[in-house]
Amino acid sequence: MLSDAGFNAYIIQHQFSSDKEKKSVFNVCFWTNLLIATILFAVILINRHLFSRLVGAEGYSNVLVVAAFVIPIMSISSIEMAIMKKDLNFKRLGFIKIVSKFIPFLTTIPLAFCGFGYWSLVVGSLIGEFIGMILCFKFAGFYPAREYDISRLKSIFSFSGWAYLESILEWLLSNIALLTLASIYGIAALGLFKVGMNMISQIINSIYALYSNVYKSAISREQYDYAKFKKLFLTFQNYSSIISLPLGIGTFIYRDFITTLLLGKDWSEASIIVGGWALAATLSIAFGNFYSDAIRAKGYPKRLVQINLVYLVLIIFLLSFSSKMSFLTFCIAFCCIKVIQPLLQVIYGSRLCKISFSEILKSSYPQLIATSVMAIFGILLNLTSFPFAMNFIGIGICIIVYVTIYYFITPDRAIFKVFRRA
Repeated sequence: MLSDAGFNAYIIQHQFSSDKEKKSVFNVCFWTNLLIATILFAVILINRHLFSRLVGAEGYSNVLVVAAFVIPIMSISSIEMAIMKKDLNFKRLGFIKIVSKFIPFLTTIPLAFCGFGYWSLVVGSLIGEFIGMILCFKFAGFYPAREYDISRLKSIFSFSGWAYLESILEWLLSNIALLTLASIYGIAALGLFKVGMNMISQIINSIYALYSNVYKSAISREQYDYAKFKKLFLTFQNYSSIISLPLGIGTFIYRDFITTLLLGKDWSEASIIVGGWALAATLSIAFGNFYSDAIRAKGYPKRLVQINLVYLVLIIFLLSFSSKMSFLTFCIAFCCIKVIQPLLQVIYGSRLCKISFSEILKSSYPQLIATSVMAIFGILLNLTSFPFAMNFIGIGICIIVYVTIYYFITPDRAIFKVFRRA
């Protein structure tokens, strides 16, 4: 996050008028990004003993410094990856990511057997990122020149600066509660909250990751063509919500079963955050994130900062009163506040992108109806006390109900043709 500074977002979002402008912008982004990463590395190097104590690894300051070499490496790779994303070159980008993640397995295990201990993990990760950087240069085809047009930095940073601030706020939104809960409710409550939320975030966000890079690049390309922009927006949103809506609602209904299945009986208290966060995050994945990416593609990252600031203020307000409420009440309130973020994204996006929420409802009505009926079946099935294993059958029934109803009421059969070919 810190080594990026929003330049990736600018490269993907901005439409260049000439190859000369493109190369000039790429150079400015590359060298500025590398400079920021180098400064960060220097800060870590100088304060390595302090940072090692802060992360609970006192005495391992040298390991921290070596591991920090990944910052300048990734700052270089990130610009090359942004260029490939802009060119919709996702096949090669996927290959690079697979190789950079697979290489550490080939290096870490032999080094560990040779007795290098924790150094094997550090060196393995560095080798993987370094090879990924080399492949990025090869496939992206951009090699930085020894030139720097400082006049372009101002126009670039007018966008990337807000994108950078947005990423910082996103980090705060994800971690501010984790930084304070232990002192209020204790370590056990923090563990329940963190594990439950992280588990659901990984599941829900995996859906978003399936299309997000393609969607961001494609919609940025069509930012000046309203008809194509709107078509891309509604198409991606429609197909995403086919999966995300029933998954989120189903997770909420079967929260107790899913928590016990994935975490064990000792984690039953985490079910409230598992279910509540799944429900709230689904609204973001199905609706809010699409408007958020569309707002950024239109060149309004400042509005996203405003949305996140409102959300952050609400979380801080909740945390200030958390000592006066039970942990259960806090979890429910925290999930309710999460809904504010996609709501604001919809309100801002509808106005800035001129795509009303009613148009989303019009295109998404089959999955909304199918999800509603599925939810009724799921609730009725949960009213009956079944053995633990019978919940698998209940989930299977819900899936069949959803697919059947969606199949008969959707006017678009393209999604089923895709599944048949697969």
